[in-house]
Amino acid sequence: MTKLSRFLKLPISKSQDLSAAVLAYTTTIGRKFRVESISFKFSQAITETITITKDSKLGANYDTVLRNKSLIAETSFIYVPERGDEMFNIGDELQIDCTDANGVGIVYVEIKLSEG
Repeated sequence: MTKLSRFLKLPISKSQDLSAAVLAYTTTIGRKFRVESISFKFSQAITETITITKDSKLGANYDTVLRNKSLIAETSFIYVPERGDEMFNIGDELQIDCTDANGVGIVYVEIKLSEG
């Protein structure tokens, strides 16, 4: 299998104007997948917190925060999971949150996934 054919589909993209609300996005994949990377780009330098969580099919007691990153005057951030954190089973989903404490800027997110 070539590396190109491993990708589940085109990257998932999501954006949110942080002056209007927080970014709170959960995937709806519904099958096994791996997280290759999650890229964040901001319309301006922002100071916010990003949280990436494995939303477990077993319920909230089993959810796992994969990365919590406080950004200070940042314009971009990329998350590449550590070995073992990238695998999601059927029913597990990926939850991505970004605070809007400063109420400015737009966050653009690109999620790259591959077959589980």
